[in-house]
Amino acid sequence: MSASGKAAGRGGSFSLEALHLYRKVPRDLTDATRLGGLISLACAALMAYLFFSNVSEYLQVKTTTDVALDDTGDVSMRIFFNITMERLPCQFASVDVSDVMGTSLTNITAEILKFKVKPEQGARQEYFTEMPRAIAHEELSKPEAMAHMLDPDVLPLLTDTDFDPFVQGSDLALVTFGAPWCPWSQRLEPVWRKTFNELRAKPYAKLVRMGKVDCTARNAQQLCQKHHIHAFPTIRVFRHKNLHSHENYLGDRDSSAFISFIEEMLPKPDEHPTNPPAAVHEATEQHTLDGEGCQLTGSLRISRVPGSFRISAASSVHSFNTRVMNVSHHVDKLLFSSPGETGRLRHVLPIEQRSTLLANSFKMHQELATLKHYLKVVPFQYHFLDEERHHTYLYKANYNEYRPRKMEWYEGKADAFVDTQLIPNAVFHYDISPVMVVVHEETQGFASFVTKICAVIGGIYTVFGLIDNLIYHGGQSIKKMS
Repeated sequence: MSASGKAAGRGGSFSLEALHLYRKVPRDLTDATRLGGLISLACAALMAYLFFSNVSEYLQVKTTTDVALDDTGDVSMRIFFNITMERLPCQFASVDVSDVMGTSLTNITAEILKFKVKPEQGARQEYFTEMPRAIAHEELSKPEAMAHMLDPDVLPLLTDTDFDPFVQGSDLALVTFGAPWCPWSQRLEPVWRKTFNELRAKPYAKLVRMGKVDCTARNAQQLCQKHHIHAFPTIRVFRHKNLHSHENYLGDRDSSAFISFIEEMLPKPDEHPTNPPAAVHEATEQHTLDGEGCQLTGSLRISRVPGSFRISAASSVHSFNTRVMNVSHHVDKLLFSSPGETGRLRHVLPIEQRSTLLANSFKMHQELATLKHYLKVVPFQYHFLDEERHHTYLYKANYNEYRPRKMEWYEGKADAFVDTQLIPNAVFHYDISPVMVVVHEETQGFASFVTKICAVIGGIYTVFGLIDNLIYHGGQSIKKMS
């Protein structure tokens, strides 16, 4: 190579060396100590720990929570529920919805299933099916009705003491439970007497007994409570002298229908009294002395305005015995949902966070009480990393049990008398908040991750270097002084 090339090479090498920021000290000019080695090992271990910790944090997805005005624009929402009324029969259990916009829907059954359950146990017994048709009533002329009402051979009026012997005295007994003030009981009374008179002329009259119970009489109130008579009139059918297992008559309230039913229910010659058949007549439903509860499960589509839905007793052919009615209930599930909600939220928002009323029981401690739940519903929006948004609702609930009272202002006896015309019910009031909880999924940026790693490693290296220098030079100064 020519002398000019070497000069250029030396010149080029000289310019790069001048830019070197990390100049090296020859190994012969450095001094190593055992304590310095321990400090270096500790420094390396700490740097490795912090490095992997920051890498793990970088790979994790974090969430940030904020509050904003609800701008989703939803006009409706859904309520999903699974509620067990422990003492309200499915025959009378009704779900009603109302809101501040004037919407009022009664006895909604389109998307609700009912299951008969054992009271205070929750065990399903069977699926409840609604009656396929309305109950027909026999219309008697006034002279005929008065003739039956004035008949001196009246029906047996049963009380607490003579009810059991009456039922056990025949293989088939029909008993109606009613109240004098009930219009449906008043309508049934002459028809029931007519049936009784027609039955006495039948050849099988000695095999059948018919009676009635006045649940308002003092000597029969315990009997009605024992048999869980929720509505008037209730017609019970007792077979094979069995007091504990009986059936509710659900057929037409007509004398010819009653006689036909009795003829079909008469014991057959080959039927042993101690081994009654399992079959149940199509006009009846099975019932026990323990009573009956009802599990209601389904969903309701409601307007997104404050309102309420309630579970209470309803019937177009009965009056209710409100003092016996018990609306104690168990809430297995109660959720509010957006119409467009999917199952993706289940993985990030457990049901326990969405529902305050989850696997809770509420007991009725006084008669004629209403069990009220006040639900504050808060919209909730979740933003995933892929920019997909999901909308749903959370809520918190308060509970209260109270007895509604009449306001007798004109007598100066405000809040003095209990209003017995109001039917006990379980009410769920809901109010939607205009403020929405917004949750965003976030990850740490790569530039921020690299900056943090460099700061951690460089900072630790510098700090441990200062400690090592302090220890080394301090030791050298002590040696010189000694």
